[in-house]
Amino acid sequence: MSQEVDQTCQEQLNHLREEYEEFAYIVSHDLKAPLRAICNLSAWISEDLGQDIDPEVGHNIQLLQNRAERMERMINAILAFSRVNRLDLELQEVNVRDLVEEAAAPFIKSRGLVVHLDQLPTLFTYAKKLETVITKLLENAVHFNQSPTPEVTVSAQEVGDVYKFTVKDNGIGMAQDSLEKIFKLFYTVQPKDEQESLGAGLTIVKKIIQFVGGSIDVDSATGQGTTFQFTWPKNIQ
Repeated sequence: MSQEVDQTCQEQLNHLREEYEEFAYIVSHDLKAPLRAICNLSAWISEDLGQDIDPEVGHNIQLLQNRAERMERMINAILAFSRVNRLDLELQEVNVRDLVEEAAAPFIKSRGLVVHLDQLPTLFTYAKKLETVITKLLENAVHFNQSPTPEVTVSAQEVGDVYKFTVKDNGIGMAQDSLEKIFKLFYTVQPKDEQESLGAGLTIVKKIIQFVGGSIDVDSATGQGTTFQFTWPKNIQ
């Protein structure tokens, strides 16, 4: 009887998860069209007003455009979050060292990021999902970094049937009271008006890692950098 109850609860949980994902996708998708119209209309109004536009009016139109663009990026983040369990399910052999080097290349070019690589495995897994996790953690390491030379160290070790990855940076770090919140959707340590980050990247990272059966932890202190550790299965079941 207990087994039947557990199975029923699991089926209900799966059904609720599917409903949520479908709801998030439909709502986000349907919001994009009117939001894009707002962006276009504000741009047309600015063009019609021309060079003689009142400075305050111009400032307000710019604020409107910035808010609309931010909302569009938030919708895209919700879409990405809702699709984690449905997309990028192709299994491939992944050389993690090569993956990290490719993911870091844009940051090396734009910010002079220095990447230190320790022992990293080759595994057969969800290649695109692991790439997303690594890319977003590198992005986080660079975005929240005021050092003239941002640095990040990526390493891994075997722990039973999983690999335990470590991504450590020399960034600005975070206060202890923020560590429990950073995986919440749209949470940002700094005021939203003072940064471009949406506060969605780490939420997506955590959902991907949970999807493959892993876990993620963070250790940080203000001014002392941040270290993320996450587990990833050696074999995808």
